[in-house]
Amino acid sequence: MTIENRPAEYEFAGNLADMKVTGITSPVTFVLSADGVQIVEEVCYPDPAGIATIRMRDLLEIAVPCPAMTVGAQAVALYTWSITGEAAESGSFRCLKGGHLAGVDAATYLKTNFLTWQPQTRITLYHTPHWLRYVAIVPGCRFRVKGYFTDGTDATFDLSGELAVGTIHTVDATYGTIRGLFDRQITYYDIWIERNGEALTWVQRYVLADGVDGTPDHFVFENSLGGFDTVCFRGDRKDIAEPESLNAVFDDRTLEYDVDWQRSFQKNTGYFPDLNTRLWALDFFSSANRYHLADGVLHRIVVSDPKLEATEGELAGYEFTYAYAKQSRYLNLPRVPVPPALEIVDPAGELFFFRAEAEPIPAR
Repeated sequence: MTIENRPAEYEFAGNLADMKVTGITSPVTFVLSADGVQIVEEVCYPDPAGIATIRMRDLLEIAVPCPAMTVGAQAVALYTWSITGEAAESGSFRCLKGGHLAGVDAATYLKTNFLTWQPQTRITLYHTPHWLRYVAIVPGCRFRVKGYFTDGTDATFDLSGELAVGTIHTVDATYGTIRGLFDRQITYYDIWIERNGEALTWVQRYVLADGVDGTPDHFVFENSLGGFDTVCFRGDRKDIAEPESLNAVFDDRTLEYDVDWQRSFQKNTGYFPDLNTRLWALDFFSSANRYHLADGVLHRIVVSDPKLEATEGELAGYEFTYAYAKQSRYLNLPRVPVPPALEIVDPAGELFFFRAEAEPIPAR
């Protein structure tokens, strides 16, 4: 019995090749466990050529969990497998959510990349949340950050201690968080992974903006590498409320007994500034774990009716509809202190009241 396409030490679930058990004449039993808990046991039968195929991607592409959206370290899921039959074989590997088309093995990709496809330069507001996620597969690496000041100087700090091998590390890259590391205002900053004075990854840059045009909506989503990205769509937003009356006949009268409340938003992304940004936005639409940021709170959403059309060489924007996963017809409108009305008498002796939110109202 020979095993082909054994999983390497590190794998992406979406890039797993089919394991092949060759040179057998009778069925073999395949067992797969995650962190010591068995998740599948299957009898595999050989084809006429004496080959039994185990479709690893089908087993794990959906099953591998995405680490939580929390700052800190989390272990990469460890999977063990065994094959018994005419002989016995076993092994283990660490598997991550998602996959890529970079044309290199997972270990090579992980060593030199963050778990994101976002543009390397991001324009951000002070409190817009950002996270950077990295998998440590070699010892001695750490997050580094360099801030740049308006006078042309800069300062560099460690953003973490040494990262433990075999763990996924997430740092808070929000401007407001990074600003607290410096003794004065920074205009932009770079984050990268460094080991023994050598940069292992590309540099991720964040540039502070005074504001954004249009109707900005921030969305956070689980990307196709098992990280979390934040995207800002600045196009128009249309509020759509669709209450449905639920009624029944009581004593020959039709009465409403409830209302099925559905509220959604039709959103336009606005024009994308370049091709790479547009292609990265497709990661948002392929995600099944998406949130809308409203009043500093992340609300889980569902997306429907995406219109993802683009003509080569022309400015492009997408359109979609989203709704909160948890909805209610009950309201929570803000209430603020009302300032006293300001009385003004004009030269003709006419009395007027001024209110902060309205036009002058003549007294009656």
